[in-house]
Amino acid sequence: MARVTFIHPEGKSGDVAKEVTLLEAAEALGFLLDHDCGGNASCSTCRVDVLCGGENLSDIDFEEQDLLDREALTEPYHRLSCQARVLGDVIVQVPEQKRESTKVGDKDTVSRPQEQTSQVE
Repeated sequence: MARVTFIHPEGKSGDVAKEVTLLEAAEALGFLLDHDCGGNASCSTCRVDVLCGGENLSDIDFEEQDLLDREALTEPYHRLSCQARVLGDVIVQVPEQKRESTKVGDKDTVSRPQEQTSQVE
């Protein structure tokens, strides 16, 4: 088992089986992560930013790297959740543009995630 944490206002954290993709881990934890292409590495809507534990994800393959390059997402912390397989504990953030913001006065604010844990086998 590996601990996967999705940083997002509605994010989740929990234990998942190793070798599942981050997208499969999100679904198993009950966290809906966009994936317009159905998880086939042909869009970048499931992109996440790895904050910690990048060494605990599978290597980037040609298809994933090609799509990230075409989208100008060349920093090594960008990963497609449909392609990155969990090998150990990892913390990822759902990009800002996918966060829901709320209006407070004249400012847009983004709420911080609440720690939610569960175990998935």
